[in-house]
Amino acid sequence: MGFPAPFVGSRPIGAPAGRDDILPAHFFTNGNFVVSAWQLTPEEVAVINHNGGKIFVAVGTGKDFYPTLVGSSESIRMMLIDYGGTFPSQPVEVIA
Repeated sequence: MGFPAPFVGSRPIGAPAGRDDILPAHFFTNGNFVVSAWQLTPEEVAVINHNGGKIFVAVGTGKDFYPTLVGSSESIRMMLIDYGGTFPSQPVEVIA
């Protein structure tokens, strides 16, 4: 699985008390959407490339399907403009 990743404009959030199965993360919110970033391992990227680029997302509600958007920082950033504000453009990062 991916690991929560900080990004420009985000703030940290800790795991709920007693939940050692949840990692601390970083998020941005504009009051309508909450955005988080996830860093995948090279092995996960290889699997995603092998399966035609499909990325699977699990949202821990168990009952309802909330609007869930997956995309690059710029595609999410641009979509949020219509929904109450957005986070800054992200710097280019080189994967080593």
